[in-house]
Amino acid sequence: MIKSKYLAVGVMSGTSMDGIDISLILSDGKKSYKHIKSKFYSYKQSTKTILLKLVDSFTISKHSLALISNAEELVTFEYIAALKNFLKDENLLKIDLIALHGQTIFHDSKNRSSIQLCDELKIKSSFKLPIVSDFRQKDMSLGGQGAPLTPIFHKLLILDSKMTPPVCFVNIGGISNITVIDDQKHIYAYDTGPGMCLLDQYMFLKKKINFDEGGKHSLKGKVNPKILNKLMSDKYFHKKKNKSLDRNYFSLNPFMKLNFNDACATISAFTALTIIKEANQFNTKFLIVSGGGSKNKYVINLMQETFRGKLLTADHLNINPDFIESQAFAYLGIRSIKNLPISFPSTTGVKYAVSGGKIS
Repeated sequence: MIKSKYLAVGVMSGTSMDGIDISLILSDGKKSYKHIKSKFYSYKQSTKTILLKLVDSFTISKHSLALISNAEELVTFEYIAALKNFLKDENLLKIDLIALHGQTIFHDSKNRSSIQLCDELKIKSSFKLPIVSDFRQKDMSLGGQGAPLTPIFHKLLILDSKMTPPVCFVNIGGISNITVIDDQKHIYAYDTGPGMCLLDQYMFLKKKINFDEGGKHSLKGKVNPKILNKLMSDKYFHKKKNKSLDRNYFSLNPFMKLNFNDACATISAFTALTIIKEANQFNTKFLIVSGGGSKNKYVINLMQETFRGKLLTADHLNINPDFIESQAFAYLGIRSIKNLPISFPSTTGVKYAVSGGKIS
């Protein structure tokens, strides 16, 4: 029986591969929405190391298939432990579903291939709750990019905030993606370019730390304009809308001969300017920024300097910028249960608006 409102848990691991975001929401999958709580659970360092090794050398071979299987087992174990902690004070009989995105390790929209690690059947057996997973495949089978999938949730947040469209919403995770709500309340979305994945990789490679906290190293450096201009001329940025990006599309090679702080500044500038290049073309008054990149002061400062409208971080709207995607997938899980569309021709390039998610 289809209910009016669902109490849904959303579980998400981003392309930064730092851990697990979990959110609990109550929603009808349409306009009614209430965030109840969210929490982050860091991966063990051994899990991070295996995931990075897997992603950085991704090829389909017997060796990589064994590594994928091992990595999925580790991720699933961490998901179960995190969910048990998150739900320990909840009455599981009241939870309607767990929406499970999993850990993306590979995304190739051109060849319609996307891999997210997590064994939904093991999650189901641990919690005896309905699981909604595998959100990308139906979209890709119908000609879509498989990403981004969160724009319908971004639209809900923007309209709920009473902001008057047109408005841009950008999530700076491992990859950056933009959602545009135009003055007719139509949505458009695509990946703008790298988010924090390049800077995070560089920080770990050089300093064995996971990210440039607050952008403090980027703030000390100087941008190399030659490298930046060459990167900005990449063919990806000449593509039309409906485009998505794998975290390995760009490499660290261009930055390796720079001193440490200059490399950080150049990478951060690359992230900021690829976003603003897209945002400015829509002539919107507001740009709302969420995700881990919203805490990098260098990125935010440069975006504020170059965006032609007003830039706001998600917390200005009383939205926690760290948990928008886990809330989004809980919302998408509810829409999947109700067979409501989660992707659209204007967001992923799918042939027609389509629901998605495999329901276990």
